[in-house]
Amino acid sequence: MKKLLYSCIAFCTLVLAGCADQDVAETNATNNDGPGVKVSMTMEGEMQSDAAAATPNSRAIGYEVEDNDGFPTAKGLYNGVGASAQELATGTKVPVVLIFKSDASGQPVTKVKTMWTYTQGGKLTLEPSETFEMKSGTNLSQGTWYVCGILGGDLDNTNSNVKFDGFVDGYTPKDNSGNKTTFGADIPYIFGWRKLETNQAKKTIKTNHAVKFKQFGSIVRLKVTNNTGFGIKYDGVRIITSNILVGQFDLSSFDNVATSDLADTQDGVLNDATSNDYKKVFKAFNFTQRATTDAKITSLASTNKFSMHNDLSYYDYKFNDFVTLANGSSATGYVYVWMAPKQQTVNIYNKQEGVGSPVETKQISKTQFMLMAIPTETSAGNKVVPTSINMIPAYGTRADYVSGRNYPAKGSVVYNFPPLSYIAKHSNFGTEAELSNAATQDAAHTETYSYSEIESNVNNSAKVPAGYMFAHHEYWRSILPQFYGFSGFRNNGTTYNCSMGIVSPARLPGWNETKLVFHSYSKGVRDSQGNLIAYMIGLSKQPDYISSTVEGQAYQGYAKNPLTRASSGAFESAPWIDKNDYRYVMRWEDKNGNAILKQRYLGPRFVLDMDDIANEDFWAAPITGTYPNDVERIVPYTGIYDVAATLDPSKPAGSKEGQTWWYFNTNTVGKCAQYWTPDDAPVGGRYATQAPSGGAMQDNAHQAPKLSVTFRYSVVADDVSGFFNCYLYTRTPLEQDHKKSYVNDSRFVEGLIMKAPVRLWKTTPYAD
Repeated sequence: MKKLLYSCIAFCTLVLAGCADQDVAETNATNNDGPGVKVSMTMEGEMQSDAAAATPNSRAIGYEVEDNDGFPTAKGLYNGVGASAQELATGTKVPVVLIFKSDASGQPVTKVKTMWTYTQGGKLTLEPSETFEMKSGTNLSQGTWYVCGILGGDLDNTNSNVKFDGFVDGYTPKDNSGNKTTFGADIPYIFGWRKLETNQAKKTIKTNHAVKFKQFGSIVRLKVTNNTGFGIKYDGVRIITSNILVGQFDLSSFDNVATSDLADTQDGVLNDATSNDYKKVFKAFNFTQRATTDAKITSLASTNKFSMHNDLSYYDYKFNDFVTLANGSSATGYVYVWMAPKQQTVNIYNKQEGVGSPVETKQISKTQFMLMAIPTETSAGNKVVPTSINMIPAYGTRADYVSGRNYPAKGSVVYNFPPLSYIAKHSNFGTEAELSNAATQDAAHTETYSYSEIESNVNNSAKVPAGYMFAHHEYWRSILPQFYGFSGFRNNGTTYNCSMGIVSPARLPGWNETKLVFHSYSKGVRDSQGNLIAYMIGLSKQPDYISSTVEGQAYQGYAKNPLTRASSGAFESAPWIDKNDYRYVMRWEDKNGNAILKQRYLGPRFVLDMDDIANEDFWAAPITGTYPNDVERIVPYTGIYDVAATLDPSKPAGSKEGQTWWYFNTNTVGKCAQYWTPDDAPVGGRYATQAPSGGAMQDNAHQAPKLSVTFRYSVVADDVSGFFNCYLYTRTPLEQDHKKSYVNDSRFVEGLIMKAPVRLWKTTPYAD
C-alpha cells in the first residue's frame, strides 16, 4: 500500500500581542486580538521517504508579568515550565499536531505530529525536509480540504489525544534582582480551520493564507487583599473548580466534524472570543478531563491532593514561603492558574432531587480559591482575633470563563465569627475558667438541671459570668433548624443521596434582629475508616432556584418546590439575610460518645454548594505545613427524654385512648443530647408529639414546655437534629402526676421533673 508523504514549507511569525484581560463581570468586551502564532504557510507534497524528527525535551509558552496588574504577556516559546525557563534556542524543534479533513464524505481524517523549527524572537518554520504521512486512502481530489492544528502537548496516538499537564504557579512582576519576571507554562495554543489548495496529480497541499494560533483556555491570576481586620499570612491555595485543570484534546472529535463547520477562518473572526463565529471555529477542539487513572493525575493526587468531587476538580498549590499581609494591604504577587472552560450540570427537580425528570437544567461555572492561611496577630483588649482561618475563601465566581481570554481574580479576604465561636467550651453553669475548659468536656463532667435550678442560677453572676448568656432558641437555630438538622445521619446515612435544605430563623450575638436564612445539610459521608460524617453550610442567603421562601420550608436537594414544611412557629415575618457575610461550613463526627463539631468561615467569597464539598478532601490539611486547628466544640451525649404511650386495653381495638408519658431514655446515653432553652414551644411549631389542638403537648398546669435543642434523636434510627423530636418540661408532663392502672412500664416516673444540661453562649466570640 502506498503512503502519501508530504513536505511542508511554512514561515510562521509568533504574534506577541497579549490575550485580552477580562474581568468576569464584563464578559461582553471584544478586544481580544492575541496572543497567537500567525503562520503564512505553503505546503507542497511529493512521494518521498519518511524522515524522523528529533523531539524536544519540553516546550512551553513563555510569558512576562506586567508591572501594573500582573497580566501575562506572551513572549515566545520556552524550554520548560516555571521562572527558570528560558526562550528556546534557534533551531529547536517544536511539535504541532495538524488535522486534515475534507468536506467530501468517505475521506479519512489525518492527525499527525509535525516538527516546526523555532527562531528566537517568536518565529516558527516548517522546513521542507520535515515530512508527514497522510492517512491511507486519502485522495486530495475529493472535496475541499482544510487544516487546523494544536501547538505543543504530548500526542498519544494509541488513545487519539493530545495531553496537557496544566499550569499553576505564583510570581511577582519583578524578581529579587529587580528584573522583569518571565515564566514558561504548559498550555495549549490552537488554530482553526484553514482552506487548502490541493492537487492529487502532483500530490501537493498549499495555502497562501495566514493562520493564527490562539490561546486555548484561560489564565486566571489571583491577587489577594486582606480585609479581615487583622494580619494574616498564607503559603498556598486550594483551587476547586468546574473548569478543567489537567486535560487533553480528544482527537476523535475531528472525525465527526460536520461539513457545514468547515470554513476558511478569517483573522477578523478571532478578535472576539465570545462571538458565535469564534466558538464555531474551535467547536471541534474537544478538551476533556484526564481520567483518574492517568499517570499525571495519579501523580498530582500525591503531590497536590488532586481529586474530583461532584464533577469539580480539587487542587492544592503550595508556595515556598509565606506571604504576609497586614490588614488592608495587598499581595505584590499573583497565583496564575490555567484552566479550560467547563460547566457543571445542575438538574433542578420538582420536589425531590433524582425523582422524575428535571424541571430545569442549568450549566454553572464554578471557580473557588481558598487560602492556606494563619493569623499573624493574637487577641488583645477588646479585639478578638481567631486562632484558625485555614482554607479561608479569597475569591469565588460563577461567571463563565471564555477560552482565549485571561482573567483577574481580585481576591478579598474577610472574616466574621461563625456560631461555634460563641458557644461555651464546657457545659454547665460556672466561672469563666470552668466554662472555657474543654479538657473535661464529657458526659461525666456534665451536670443536669431542673428548670427551677436554672432560674436560680441564670441571674447569679458566679454561675453566669459577665459576657455569657442563657441563649434563646434563635441563636441555636444558627446551627440547627426545627427539623432536618444534619440529616445525613438519618437511618445510618442511608435516607438521602443529596443535601437537605431548610429555611430557618437564626441569630448571632451582635445582630440587631433575627433573620431568615438557608441551611443546607449534606448526605451522609463515610471517611476512609468507615466512620459516618455529616456536614452543613449555614447562614446562607436565599437560593435562586427555590419557589417558596416561607419559614420552615424544606427542600430535598436541588428542588424547585419544597418537600414539606417543618415550621418553628416563630419569626415567620422575619426578613431574609441579604448577604452571605456570615456563611460558614460545619463538620460533625461522633467520637467516644460525643458529637465533635468543627467549623470554618466561608463568607461572601464562597460560591460552591453543599454537594460540592460533602467530602473529606474539602477538610483535608495541606500536604505540608502546620496550621492551627479548626474551631471545635464537643457535645457530650448525655441522653434525652423520650415519649411513650400505653393504650387502654379496655377500649375497642384500634382505639388510641390511653396514657402518654415521658421518661429518660437510658438507651440514648452515648448517642444523643439535649440542652435547655428559656423559650416556650410556640403553638404554631411542628413537633413529633403534638397536642390534639396543635402545638406541643402541655404540662400538668396546661403550660407549654420549653424548646430543647436536640443533637441526634437516635430513637427509631431517625438521628435528625433540631427542635422537632424533643422538648423539656419545667413541671410534670400532662397527667403524669399519676399512673393509670394499666401502665406497668418500669420506665414510668410518677410526678416526673425533667433535668437536662445547659450550654451557655458568649456575647462576644472566643478566639478559638
